[in-house]
Amino acid sequence: MTDVLKLDQGLDDLHKFVKIGNRSLLIKGKSGTGKATLCFELAKTHSDKFDVVFISRKTSEQALYNRFPWVKNFVKAQNIISITGTDFMLADPSFTIMSIINSITNLTTKIEDPFVSLNERAKPFVILDVWDGITKEVDAATRIRAEKMLTSLIDRNEGFIIFLTEDLSNSTIEYLVDGVILLTQLFYKSYRLREMEIQKLKGTHISRAKVPFTLEGGRFRTFSKLSHKISVDGAKHFVAVTHKAGYYSTGSIALDQRLNGGFKRGSIISIDIAEEVDRFVFVPILAPLVLNFISQGNPAMVIPASDQHASAVSKYIIPHADDDKIRKYLRIFSGGSGTEAIPTASYLMSKTEKTFADTYNNWTKVYRELKEGTIGRIVTLDYSFVELEYQNEIQSILKSIIELSRIVRVSNDLLIMISRLNYKSLDVMMNVSDMHLRIFEYDGATMLAAIKPQLFLFNVQVDYSQGFPNASLREST
Repeated sequence: MTDVLKLDQGLDDLHKFVKIGNRSLLIKGKSGTGKATLCFELAKTHSDKFDVVFISRKTSEQALYNRFPWVKNFVKAQNIISITGTDFMLADPSFTIMSIINSITNLTTKIEDPFVSLNERAKPFVILDVWDGITKEVDAATRIRAEKMLTSLIDRNEGFIIFLTEDLSNSTIEYLVDGVILLTQLFYKSYRLREMEIQKLKGTHISRAKVPFTLEGGRFRTFSKLSHKISVDGAKHFVAVTHKAGYYSTGSIALDQRLNGGFKRGSIISIDIAEEVDRFVFVPILAPLVLNFISQGNPAMVIPASDQHASAVSKYIIPHADDDKIRKYLRIFSGGSGTEAIPTASYLMSKTEKTFADTYNNWTKVYRELKEGTIGRIVTLDYSFVELEYQNEIQSILKSIIELSRIVRVSNDLLIMISRLNYKSLDVMMNVSDMHLRIFEYDGATMLAAIKPQLFLFNVQVDYSQGFPNASLREST
């Protein structure tokens, strides 16, 4: 998994917003959307310049630390202020407002170390998680006056304040604060998808107005766009993840865990990919699979989209495995174009067939040859481009999906087939497969969902930290 200590690039705009001297932020969202978690992520990053204060009506010190154990290092116990309700307070919310203002005032005017300069003293970073309950009990004039008093107090002390609200309608405070964030959530199948919408950040360029995120592990982590960054100079051999009894490892420990051990031997996996998805996503998903097979002496047969150069696949595999194992266990069927770049490669199967029937016979011939002296093979095959290339042989193509699936099951191997929406091959693939995965875009982030059965929803990134392509997976929760 990606290092959680690294600054989240999806929050860059918000961090810049705080850094340039803005004083106030409104975070809107229904209960459970992650408002408080986002506040603490911002506070943690800027805790070297601010004294973090959390004000709530019902949260005690212990309750806060139990819920967010990672905030203990920067939210001091004395700065957790609970405005506990009494009958008098509830009857007179103006008293509660003054209690909040007095609490902040006391924190900002307390006796400081005389040897510490004013510039070095921490300013208040106030998280106000009590505002909804109070403002509903006062008239508009009182609410506006209180909001102005609070923002003025923070401004005088060069601090920062965040108002949290479940009221999604436009209110007077939206025009008063420097920034407005809306947190929402929806459901895709049985999975939760969260979104941060940046509606206003004063003086800050908004590079991503809508950012998907997760609350995995109790943290606020955004989903990144797919990066193509791979350093060829730092290439290293793939470190194999050992297959378990009854399962083939995906080459990713994190993915194996969510699959309860990996892909079952003899299983058929279908993948559909949305039109807007960058096909580079197959690098962190399929390259580790192929590398994990050949590095353990298990053959791999790769049949990519026919419009791709052979090098489009080979460059993510060849630098990361032994030459001898590549020669013995890897076969890549080229679409024809680009084969001149590596004409003598033993793993390259040049395309010479005119009909699909001949093409399919060639696939099965190579598949049988790879079986000799080995146990366990993987076949990856993009059927959507096969369907495009041989449009007059659709029925033969659909029958081959069923036939190839049968052969793989009997041989206890692994077959991964790819297609796209509105292709006839996809319907057949989904029917014969044991597991169906879907790759789609959400606010610019590439997502991998297990549709059949419903096991997970991940944001997919390329992790090259170990010198070979692997998947960095962040779960949507």
